[in-house]
Amino acid sequence: MKQLFISVALISLLGSGVAWAAEKPAGLVGTHGQSELSTQASSMLPLCASCHGIEGISTEGMYPNLAGQKVEYLVKQLQQFKTRERNDPIMSPMAEPLSPEMVNELAGYFSSLK
Repeated sequence: MKQLFISVALISLLGSGVAWAAEKPAGLVGTHGQSELSTQASSMLPLCASCHGIEGISTEGMYPNLAGQKVEYLVKQLQQFKTRERNDPIMSPMAEPLSPEMVNELAGYFSSLK
């Protein structure tokens, strides 16, 4: 049942993410403009933001802030979630579709936020 709930939530968020990314100018995401993201990475940003906040500051205590974290740390965490070396029922499925380029772009984006 829990997996079904997560799957439905992911599908809903991915659908809204595509619409959100389509509204943004190509290559630009967020209000800071420090990082330029590909269309693929931009489409994942709303999914990340749903827990970690669009500015990388979470509104829920159970989700960590990503703003200002070191790029290397964020890349390592996403890679470990992707390979399930660090298995999490929420983050592992989120990280699985990320290409290495998307991991680097998203890590750079959240790292650039203060």
